Amino acid sequence: MNNRSGNIKVCQIPEMGKRGMKVLLILPFLISVLIMAGCSAEKHGGEINRELQTIKVKDVMFFSSLQGQTVNLEGIITSQCMSNGCWFFLDDGTGQIYINLAPKAFAIPPRTGKMAKVTGVVQQGQDGFQIVATGVEIK
Repeated sequence: MNNRSGNIKVCQIPEMGKRGMKVLLILPFLISVLIMAGCSAEKHGGEINRELQTIKVKDVMFFSSLQGQTVNLEGIITSQCMSNGCWFFLDDGTGQIYINLAPKAFAIPPRTGKMAKVTGVVQQGQDGFQIVATGVEIK
């Protein structure tokens, strides 16, 4: 910009100092850590089998041909074992099913209300069908 005397005026940015520079250097790192943490899922037991199609709880209840088959289910954890996390109930909107973690010797921390994806084997339990989980991923 020219002023009346014909000289060019330069805008100056106030000096930030060392503390401001540290904040500017650390901020992108913190943002990336937060983004990555929000995208990751907790994994318990074995891996989720990504090659299997995710089915609905109602399919397990209505199709006895699924007994003994490995399946993927996804839904909300509605209740779980509070003593050691060895089982939980999963609700996907079409029904609720018991997920048994004990036979594969793993457990999950309290996660009621969280979304979970389960890979496991359909088995007949005492009160109907259940899934003996081989892996759980909680989002």
